[in-house]
Amino acid sequence: MGKNSYINMIDDLKQGNLYSMERVKAISKSWEEYVKNGEIINAQFLRPEILSSWQRSKQQGLNPYDYEPVVINKELFEKKIEKNRVLIETCSVLANDFLASLKDTGFRIDILDPDLVIIKQFGEEENIKKANDQGTFPGVRRNEEFVGTNAPCMAAILGKPIQLVGPEHYKAELQYWTCSAAPLFDKKGDIICILNLVGHYTKAHEHTLGMTRALSKAIEFCYYQQQISEEKELAMKYMESIINTISDGLIAIDTQGIITIFNKTAGKLLGVRPESLIGKDIWEMFDHNSTIFDTLRNHNEHLNSELVFSKGKKRTVVVGNLMPIEKSDKSIEALAIFKGMKHVTGFVQNIAGFKAFFTFDDLIGNNPIFTQAKSLAIEAAKLPSYVLLQGESGTGKELFAQAIHNASESCDGPFVAINCGAIPAELIESELFGYEEGAFTGAKRGGQPGKLQLAEGGTLFLDEINSTPLNMQVKLLRVLQTKKFMRVGGKNEIDFRARVITASNKDLSEEISIGNFRKDLFYRINVIAIYLPLLRERKDDIPMLIDYFCIKLTQRLKIDVRVSARIVESFLSYDWPGNIRELENALERSAVITYSKGRQTIEELYLINKPGLSSASVFGSENILVDTLDTVSKEMILKVLKDVSGNKSKAARVLGITRKTLNRKIIKYSIEV
Repeated sequence: MGKNSYINMIDDLKQGNLYSMERVKAISKSWEEYVKNGEIINAQFLRPEILSSWQRSKQQGLNPYDYEPVVINKELFEKKIEKNRVLIETCSVLANDFLASLKDTGFRIDILDPDLVIIKQFGEEENIKKANDQGTFPGVRRNEEFVGTNAPCMAAILGKPIQLVGPEHYKAELQYWTCSAAPLFDKKGDIICILNLVGHYTKAHEHTLGMTRALSKAIEFCYYQQQISEEKELAMKYMESIINTISDGLIAIDTQGIITIFNKTAGKLLGVRPESLIGKDIWEMFDHNSTIFDTLRNHNEHLNSELVFSKGKKRTVVVGNLMPIEKSDKSIEALAIFKGMKHVTGFVQNIAGFKAFFTFDDLIGNNPIFTQAKSLAIEAAKLPSYVLLQGESGTGKELFAQAIHNASESCDGPFVAINCGAIPAELIESELFGYEEGAFTGAKRGGQPGKLQLAEGGTLFLDEINSTPLNMQVKLLRVLQTKKFMRVGGKNEIDFRARVITASNKDLSEEISIGNFRKDLFYRINVIAIYLPLLRERKDDIPMLIDYFCIKLTQRLKIDVRVSARIVESFLSYDWPGNIRELENALERSAVITYSKGRQTIEELYLINKPGLSSASVFGSENILVDTLDTVSKEMILKVLKDVSGNKSKAARVLGITRKTLNRKIIKYSIEV
């Protein structure tokens, strides 16, 4: 388009050149017929796409004479502004320059996002104020289902520029305007915004749409260029910083032994300043027994191996790859890529399953002895002190240990549990400490880390520590005192950096008196002692535990597990020598048998017979509770809600259920909150 033609179009707009008043009047008459009768006798000037939009608007039940702007909330609007920041900046320059040529014509420009929300307006202050007063301002939606036929929504629907004049709008309030809207597309062909040039309907002109299309293409082009520019700048920053931002340590040595790359991660892992090493001779920086010199001298490759970097008395062990790089002249460079042991154990955590899944929310019960133990454990989690959990098998010692880990500063590290009573005495040392290559017959090549090393940065849980052989108790005590250990067959000590939680299913004082446990080790681990009560000591928690396990079984087995009141009575009269573990297993067995019989409610008929838990001995007794499980559950929920002043979120946490489950029970029991 030539400069003179462009000026002529501007002059036409300024002079108010009409867009066929005959056409506008005919469309206005058609609109009146349609909104009144739902049909049009003569639609000579009405475009099919406009009529289709009118029909959709009418089907939506929109009142053409009622206009109430639909506005999104402030938080969503701010997110949209931030998301479209670059686009708005690009539009600002071109839109303001364009409107400067249309001064005093009354035109403005609206920018709408792909959701048809106005995100920015450009124009003279008077024009913007007039639009705002009439209910058109940033944050307003222009979707067809809200405001009927309008240019931005038609441009989005049709995927091309379109101009609407006065009565072509479905809402009478919008017929004051003529709108020329054009969609802008990204490289994938998706709409990134809608540009809408708006003015008084009497200022409509054939050239307006063409100018809108030209402006949209100009903005589109500038937006692409801006994106490319930002992408290039970002790529340069990535190229400049990638070496220092990767999580692996990276060292590169050239053929002369000069350090060419030494990133920040490597400096942090090895305890040196990277900038002080670049350009230095590697032979001066580390001792010759460091692994990297084996690669430089002998061209040996070390893959997924421990790499040693030593200087004087300082020795650091990392894990990774050290590779010789052969150049065209046969000279050798070296490249080391490695991680610290903490990151490696984090990787092992994910692969080997060294994770803690239970939290304090999973510890269910209101019994005073139990809640006292739980409160002490919560406080203990805040401190790095040794914790000793004591209680019979099945009382939940590992659950407590996992909950302490997940609430501690070590929660991001691995949770490594080892049952000292389940490992043969001759293997427990290598299991705990690990071993070096060749330490004994059958030792793996390259050796193997032990549980002490795998727990780095996390928690080591020693269950049934009372079963540890006496000779191992001596070695374990030294680890806890010095925070160092040595692998079987090793020569160098390794730092031990993990929290330690121990557990015993026997009274350690008695074990000391009969010579099975060392007194000095007991005093070392017995900093915070927590006693976990037997289930028979907290029978008042059984109804709550039954409810909790039924919910878990329902979720896991995908069947609706319920328990009859008679089963609750039976469970309350039983001593549960296997404690909570036995209770959970009994419920699951009973649920499976019940389901196999086509039932949902566990009744006495379907219980697996066991001494002390039979229908004959229990249901024939006179000591039968009259409360149903629903009654018990209802009373418990009422009590907890009262204790937390009606706070549902807190109540759900106390009860050990989700808020959704709590709401369902509130409705079921007709509880007023």
